[in-house]
Amino acid sequence: MSNDIDLDADELKFLAIQASRNNQTKHALMYLKHAIQQQPADGELLYLMAAEHAQLGMYDRAAEEMTAALDLNPQMHTARLQLGLLHLTAGRVDAARSMLQRLASLGPDSYFSYFATGLEYLIQDQFSACRAALERGILMNVENPALNGDMQKIIDALPVPSQPESGDTSSVWLSAYERNSDTH
Repeated sequence: MSNDIDLDADELKFLAIQASRNNQTKHALMYLKHAIQQQPADGELLYLMAAEHAQLGMYDRAAEEMTAALDLNPQMHTARLQLGLLHLTAGRVDAARSMLQRLASLGPDSYFSYFATGLEYLIQDQFSACRAALERGILMNVENPALNGDMQKIIDALPVPSQPESGDTSSVWLSAYERNSDTH
């Protein structure tokens, strides 16, 4: 790894992404740490680090890093959505809603708006509306297949439509997020 110090931040980011795709979390984290040393104000690097920590189950650290990433680059909608999911898994519903409301305000031309609306419906135990909004977002999203996979996992964890729409949803979204294998 000592030879990697000669690499610039973009090269290190590329290597981190490749390592992450190959489930080499340790290498991804090392590359990202070196890249962040070179460019500490790069929100995308912080987001990628947060995603790796979330992958490890280090949710509090991931939430802190995603918050810092969004402070640097508030337009990273994927990071905002993932941070909303992290808040949900931690039971911080108000914080999750704050993140999701910002995405919902993007309007009907944004798949992020549908994802955020769907998650808000999930919080309210409105499973049919949740499913419809998430499915609409998936149809619109041609840019980020991994994000579609995350949303599909939530849909798959929803009760079947014939079940009553009430009860504790925490197990639904927690299990969907914990089973998430690609947080990027």
